[in-house]
Amino acid sequence: MIRAATLALLLCAPARATDVYIGVSGQAGAPQWTIGLAPFFAERGGADVQGLGVRLRGVVRDDLMSSRYFKTLDPTPGADPADLAAWKQAGAGFVLAGKVSVDAGLVSLTVQLKDAASGEAALARYYRLDARYWRSLAHRLADDVVKQLTGKPGIAHTQLAFANDQSGNKEIYLVDYDGENLRRVTADKSIDLLPRWSPDGRRLVFTTYKKGNPDLVELNLDKGGVRVLSARQGLNLPGGFSPDGKQLVATLSQGKNPNIYEMDMEDLSVRALTTHFGVDSSPTFSPDGNQVAFASDRSGNPQLHIMDLATGRVRKLTSLNWCDSPAWSPTGEWIVFAGRANNKDPMDLFIVDVTGSHVRQLTHGEGSNEDPAWSPDGRFIVFTSTRGPDSGRGGKRRRQLYEIDADGSAPRLVADIPGNSFTPNWSP
Repeated sequence: MIRAATLALLLCAPARATDVYIGVSGQAGAPQWTIGLAPFFAERGGADVQGLGVRLRGVVRDDLMSSRYFKTLDPTPGADPADLAAWKQAGAGFVLAGKVSVDAGLVSLTVQLKDAASGEAALARYYRLDARYWRSLAHRLADDVVKQLTGKPGIAHTQLAFANDQSGNKEIYLVDYDGENLRRVTADKSIDLLPRWSPDGRRLVFTTYKKGNPDLVELNLDKGGVRVLSARQGLNLPGGFSPDGKQLVATLSQGKNPNIYEMDMEDLSVRALTTHFGVDSSPTFSPDGNQVAFASDRSGNPQLHIMDLATGRVRKLTSLNWCDSPAWSPTGEWIVFAGRANNKDPMDLFIVDVTGSHVRQLTHGEGSNEDPAWSPDGRFIVFTSTRGPDSGRGGKRRRQLYEIDADGSAPRLVADIPGNSFTPNWSP
């Protein structure tokens, strides 16, 4: 039932801007606009600062391309990068240019995004940040461009939390959305799994076997402190936060069959949402906080169900051979889950609409695909897969982090991270 979770547990700066909104629509995978990227020149300093400008521009380019909203253009050899007419002739709708300087360990970046046809500034920004975090500065700029031209928030500043066993134990790690800046945030030398972000992005809840029992804890990422949320005997598995962050749905067994509970994040009191004799697990809040989707074997093999919190009514959503690990899309229309249509199929990813009328398979037997989680804009899905060629311990294929567009297209490896990775969750 709780294949991807329980079995694994048991086995182991102020800105200035011209506020112009330009509507750009389209699905992931369909670029809608072309942006010319002029060089980010060194305003002060020598080759080191110029090199930083090149790196900043490169990250911004990658972020804009990854957003799927844009194509990018490099300057035409020999042409003046400030010549908007030349950019327009080359096919650019907008041109982004920047100036970089470094002073006392701080990097400053001044940028303008201009309309190639009118010459008017669509965006003007000044950023100043510790030079060690120059990638974060580039991500902020890319997200500002996405927001300005599409009206939608960008995700270049986001992170992935996940479990990984490269140390010989399962610990919790963070990595930037683009696979860079990997860092470990626990050192429990045990089994840590199922990290879940709080809506403010400052806390992670996860399950740890540090003291022998699968306890539910909360890690404050700003201060580093750990708070025990539930150390009840048996399973204590996080599902997800309510939109306001005041409640957490979790799977608790308390020595009995696992059921779904709602936990108050202030006083840690819990109330049972299900009291079924079978196994109910993997709860996920709807974006409006009024419903909870979960997996249950109450009708035989595990299927997805939805509970209305106001009435307690439960309705069955799927009828496949196996369904697990649901995650509700931020936009509310879809629930992604891991499952299989037939008994002998490998685990794959599916999405189902909230009526249960439409089920779409996203992956098709390329390894075992599990642990899906949405990007905060609802356009991409991160998951774990054994589809890669690399082998891990005992000749088994490594379980790595992959990402796909929400329609199942364009699968790509997030990063070549040593060891096996499990249960990713995407930050706000």
